[in-house]
Amino acid sequence: MPLPSPILDPLIHRRLALIGVGVIGRILIQRLQFLHFPRRQLMLCDVDPERGARLQSEFGLKTCPLADDCCRADIWLIATPPGAVLPTLRALADRLRPGQLVISFAAGVSLARLESEIPMGVAVARIMPNALSLIGRGVNPVAYGRGRTLQSMAEVQAILNALGDSIVLEDEQMNWAVGLTGAAMRWLLPVLQGMTDAGLDAGLSAADARWLAAKMMAGTAALVLETGMSFDEIKALTSVQAADEEAIRRIFRAAAHRAKELADEMTRVIDGEGDKTAG
Repeated sequence: MPLPSPILDPLIHRRLALIGVGVIGRILIQRLQFLHFPRRQLMLCDVDPERGARLQSEFGLKTCPLADDCCRADIWLIATPPGAVLPTLRALADRLRPGQLVISFAAGVSLARLESEIPMGVAVARIMPNALSLIGRGVNPVAYGRGRTLQSMAEVQAILNALGDSIVLEDEQMNWAVGLTGAAMRWLLPVLQGMTDAGLDAGLSAADARWLAAKMMAGTAALVLETGMSFDEIKALTSVQAADEEAIRRIFRAAAHRAKELADEMTRVIDGEGDKTAG
């Protein structure tokens, strides 16, 4: 059996429980399996026993009903839809202990809301993965909450390393990051497709047109990342007229603003559910 990747060393003696196997949950499973994380240390917990059985068959991982005592872990990976995050933490309340770590992957649920359901001494973090995480090239914002220790931060970083690159942000910046990364792919892909189509119009094969377009986009990004050149200096390298940067900037600002609106809406929904529960 292949040995786990060294980037997972901080997790090697820890039991992980994944709750929620939608898009993000599946990315987590695929990346951990790709890096040979021991199967015996990763459990899937699900509210639906029948769905849990299907997941066990699909991924070859142990599953356990969320409500059962067998659903236990050192590190809890909460990848449910946003509206299910706090009910999930309430269901785990009697199993959360000091020294454990809770990582939420849900948009719109702040650290303050998470911490309101989590006992003191349990470390908390938020990670916002994106589609690039599927191939280990994600750009993943992370915010750390209370209770963080050097050990828990190393464990979070191991998860982040499995997904790609990361950047530490304040919790109030997470909505902005979600809007930015989401809008980036929506705008870059049409540009990439347009470049590819232009290559097809010039008589290139589909494979060559796609390769040329993708390489130019990747190379341009590398030029920004790997040199100290300003954007104006890079633009001076080509005689082709640039796009309207201010228009693009407004688009990304609007995307970030929309992400914040959705987060605020989620907060109102959560607060409303809390009021109903209290009543």
